Amino acid sequence: MDIDPKTLRGHVNRLKANRVASPIGKVKTGATEIIRKHFDELERLHHEDGASWTEIASGLAAQGVTQGEGQPLTGRRLTALMHNIRTRAEKLKGKAIPRDRTKMPAERPQQDGRTARKTLALSAEMMGPSGGSLMDETISEDEIRRTELARHAHLLRKR
Repeated sequence: MDIDPKTLRGHVNRLKANRVASPIGKVKTGATEIIRKHFDELERLHHEDGASWTEIASGLAAQGVTQGEGQPLTGRRLTALMHNIRTRAEKLKGKAIPRDRTKMPAERPQQDGRTARKTLALSAEMMGPSGGSLMDETISEDEIRRTELARHAHLLRKR
C-alpha cells in the first residue's frame, strides 16, 4: 500500500492546528525567566542585605511579576522558583564537564609524599573460621531441608 506524503502532511497540519495547546513547558507569566535573569541580584538581596523572600516577592509583584492567573508573586513561590533555577543550573553545570570514564582517578599523595593505596578487606564477621576444615562445617542439603521443615512444622496441618 502506498501513501501520498503531501496529503499526509496536509492532514497532520490540520490536526495540529485543531489541537488544544498544552500549558506544560510553555511560558505562562514569565516569572521564572525574570527570576532567572536576575537570580544573582535576588540572592544578594536576601543574603547580603538581609531581605526576606516575602519582601523580595512583594517588591517583584509591585513591579508586575505575577504567578499563575495573574496573582501577585508570593514568598513561598519565589523560594520554589529560586530553588528550581539553582538546581537546574547545578545539573547543567555537572553535565557540561566532560567525564572520561575510562580513566581511573589519580591517586592522592599522602602527607609524606607517597601515594595512598586503598586495600579492601572483609570484616571480621565475614572472615572464614581460623581453624578446622571447611568440610567439617558444611551442612548437606537434606539437613537444611529438615531444619527448615522443623521451623515451619507448626504451620502445617496434622493429618
